[in-house]
Formats: sequence, C-alpha cells, structure tokens
Amino acid sequence: MDKVAWQIAVLFAGSTLGGFYLGGYEWLRFFTYFGSWGTIGIALAALGLGWFGVQLLTFCHRKQIHSLYELYYVLFGEAFASSLSVITHILLLGYTGVMLGQQADFLLEELSPLWFILLTIAAIFFIINRWRWIVTATAISLSVGLLLFGLIFTAQSHVPIPSLGYQLNVNWLIHAVFFLALHFLIGLATTLPLALRASHERAVRMGAIIGAGIFLLFTMLGQAILLAHWHDAHASVLPIKQILVQMMPGGDWLLAILSLLHGGVIIAALLYSLTHPIATRQHLQMLPLIVVMLLAIFVFSLLTLVVPWSMSAIASAATYCGMFLMGWYVWKHQN
Repeated sequence: MDKVAWQIAVLFAGSTLGGFYLGGYEWLRFFTYFGSWGTIGIALAALGLGWFGVQLLTFCHRKQIHSLYELYYVLFGEAFASSLSVITHILLLGYTGVMLGQQADFLLEELSPLWFILLTIAAIFFIINRWRWIVTATAISLSVGLLLFGLIFTAQSHVPIPSLGYQLNVNWLIHAVFFLALHFLIGLATTLPLALRASHERAVRMGAIIGAGIFLLFTMLGQAILLAHWHDAHASVLPIKQILVQMMPGGDWLLAILSLLHGGVIIAALLYSLTHPIATRQHLQMLPLIVVMLLAIFVFSLLTLVVPWSMSAIASAATYCGMFLMGWYVWKHQN
C-alpha cells in the first residue's frame, strides 16, 4: 500500500474514533443503547465516514486545499470563509476540551488535576516530531487498543443480540447521523493536510476507505463488548473502565495509560493540522499558536466543572457544524 495512503488510513481511523474512544462513553450513548439497531447504526456511520472521506479528501486533493479555511473558501466563498473557519476551530477545540474534562473527572480521580498537564506534554512531544511520529504513534495506539478490545472480547462466553423489536424507532438512525457528522468533522480537520501529500487520488481514496474499515472493526468490537456487559456498564460514564476493573487488577491504570497515549497523539494531530496552515498563511510561528489553542482546550475543560450542560451544548454545536458542512458539500456537488 502507498505510504501516504497508509498514513491517511491510520490517522483517519484514529481521529474518527476520537481521542477518548477507549472510555466507551460515546459508543454507549450513540449505539449500544439502541441494541441491534445501534449495530446497524455503526455500519451506516462507517459507510458514511468512508463515503464522505473519499469525496471530501479527494476533492481537497484535486483542488489543492490545505486547510479548513481554504475548503470553506471554495465551498462558501470569501465572504463566509473566515468566520466559518474560526467557528469550526473554536468548536473543535471546545469539543476536545469538554471531552478531556469529562475524562479527567472519571478516569483516575486522584490524577484529575494532572491529566491536562500530562496530555499537554504528550501532545507537544508529538507535535515537535511532526507527522512521522504522529502517524507512527497513532498506529501503535490503535494496535494496542485493538489487542485490548480483542482480549476483552475473547473473554466473553456470550454476546447477546437484542431483538429488533427493542428500540424500534428512528432514534437510532438520528444518533448514527449525529455521530457521523461530529466524528467526520474531526477526521476531516485532522487528515486534510495529509491528502495533499498523496501523489494521486487513488491513494487518498484507499486511505479513507481503509480508515473507515478500521473504524468499523473497532466499533463493532466495542459494541459486542458493551452488549456483553450491558448490566454492569450501561449506567457508567466510562463503561470500558468499569469492565476492565472487574476483569483485572489495575485495569483503571491500564486504561489511563492507553488513553493518555491515544488522546495525546490525536490532540497533537488535530492541533498540528489546525495550526500549520494558519502559521504558513499568516507567516506566524507555530509554537505560540499551539500554546493559545492548548489554553483554549484547558478553558473548555474547566467549563464543564462550572457549567455541566456545556458539554452537551458544545458537542451539539460541533455536530451541527459537521452536518452543515456535509450537507452543503452534497448540495454543491449536485449543482
């Protein structure tokens, strides 16, 4: 496989899963609550990620688009490009911050004050070493995560398959679309700069498809694990932690270390993707920009402590932003 295609696949999979996927909260909320319909929702979300990934990343490769600002410039025109780009940047940083705040509160309570510092150190380390280290670390993190999920899955004697009569409504489809919109926005923002490194569109297309396939593998494993432990984990904010603590001593520490690695590298990838085009276009140094964005993430992570409903509000705003971008692209493409 082409080197750039592999890089796109790894980063697209890692970013669409999310920096905090190991906790399992989003999978539980968007998919597992809906039983077998949630499993169908996972398949549809993976198909959507693959299709939109191929469409928009090849579009950016073809038009030589380096950043979200340039993408908005092409899709919406000069009048709206700057404001939409700023809003998207704020929402991405805000979502990262509120998810970080939630994870810090529940992953290891005794390390909660240090969690942001540890993630910041990890993120800066990967940013300094740029794409090669970021992609390699993402690949290692995904491999370890897959091994962990595989071990949990093989320890199960039975995975229940809920009846299709359970949750027989459209809520599962709505949640699948919401998940798709939110996580595609993160994946696009993170992976977009790599699309320009490909020598041809086929590499970009292959990377997006394989990345969506990796996403599908992880989410299906996660769905099976959560269904098998439904009674133990359905009310937990971090269901995978709940399962690991019951399975092995030190399970919470194992999850914390893996979450630190994956969260740090995905935050690094997102920040590098957001700051590098700005620094290049405005002739600025990257380090001050990265520090400002890290401070913004920190502020948003504290916001959840002061205003608990801010997490839902920011996540919803980022979701609608992604939905708007996908819908506008489809409309422009058809016209």
